[in-house]
Amino acid sequence: MSRAIDTLKVFRDIIQLNPIKSVLPIATSAVREAGNRDEFLSFVSKETGFNFKVLSEREEALYSYVGAIKSLHIPDVLFFDIGGGSLEIVHAERFRIKKVISLPLGSLRLTNQFDGKKGKLTDKSLKNLKQYIWDLLPSKKDLGLSADTKLVGVGGALRALSRYEQRISGYPLDKIHNYKIGSKSLDATVDRLSQMKSDDISKISVIGASRAETIVAGSYVINALMEKYDFSNLCVSNHGLREGALSIFLEDPKAYHDGSLTAEQIRKTIGLDEPHKTSPEKESFLNALTSIKLISKRERKILDYAEKNISEKSSFSNPQSVFYSVMDEDMPLEHDDQLVLGLSLVHARHAKTSDWLFSRYKTILSPQDKISMKKISVLITLKKILERTKSKVELKLHGSRIVEIIITQSRSTQTFLLKDALRKFESAFDVKVILSIHQYSGSTHNSVLEL
Repeated sequence: MSRAIDTLKVFRDIIQLNPIKSVLPIATSAVREAGNRDEFLSFVSKETGFNFKVLSEREEALYSYVGAIKSLHIPDVLFFDIGGGSLEIVHAERFRIKKVISLPLGSLRLTNQFDGKKGKLTDKSLKNLKQYIWDLLPSKKDLGLSADTKLVGVGGALRALSRYEQRISGYPLDKIHNYKIGSKSLDATVDRLSQMKSDDISKISVIGASRAETIVAGSYVINALMEKYDFSNLCVSNHGLREGALSIFLEDPKAYHDGSLTAEQIRKTIGLDEPHKTSPEKESFLNALTSIKLISKRERKILDYAEKNISEKSSFSNPQSVFYSVMDEDMPLEHDDQLVLGLSLVHARHAKTSDWLFSRYKTILSPQDKISMKKISVLITLKKILERTKSKVELKLHGSRIVEIIITQSRSTQTFLLKDALRKFESAFDVKVILSIHQYSGSTHNSVLEL
């Protein structure tokens, strides 16, 4: 209690030094289950001024689910949050909650329960631990998991495992969000850690001393989830309870305070009902590209994200700053897709820099990714020209390698800039372009330009 109070006083002082008007103090299973819970919370309020909301098991699970899925947008999911005291599980199909379960399978609780000797759980303890976890987890049939269900997790133990696996495998990207862990890889990592003493684990920088004693128990829970429900891989989220609680509060403060979270509020908070905003010019252009199969669904998806990011990063003067800013964000995109996004934005400014960056991450990128980067890059430039001149575009494919681009302008444009962009288009898409320009209103001249 004293350590908790001292820590909260540090938080209070930090908050008072900043222009923060609203604080959301929340407590989870350790406080929820404590016999002296009311005494502790009263003591906290008196000493620090923080009045904690104690989350129910359902709230803890759903807040964490919302935080993760808001940033990943995975519709069919078995989601888990492993903390120190409990394991929260949410099963959802098409973003609709099917089941919410809370189990006493937290990393710290299990470590204390199975009491490691000399800083290491014995083989017998590990065997008993695994059986205990297995018995408490509901069956696959009880959960009603479909073939489309994906496993998504959050929690300190999972993040530490992910960073450890990335270090061992030489993963070139320093990013946890949306990182995938394979079942075989996790088996090997769990086996390696279970043979080590906590003192040795504490020396592993990506795990650290504060998690060294509990990481083995936590990893056994995660491994059991994959094994019992036959998942070949696991998606890691860097967002969870805190992001979910904040999002729900901002969306509906009343629902946050009284705990009356409905399915509709969850969907709204995740952002599923937000209309997709796009200009008619852009939609027409992309539809034309897609219809003649010049870009794939994947490339179009990345291009959509590029449009959002290019306006946000317009003030960056250094192309590398654009790239690292993009990669620092937590998006629903796969890591290779996010890399292509960042590289495309850089390539639109400086091709040599993008090629240098590509070489740094080539172990997780493919030759096709380089082609996609060049395609998206030139489309960013071309789309910018078309939108600023409010031009309509029509594409026709003649044979397999000749593309006729018909542009109807609403106002005059820089013809040389357009021709330069289309030369790059020819190179990126490996086609020959015939450009027909229908002049802006007020002009009687139409032309066909040779590139």
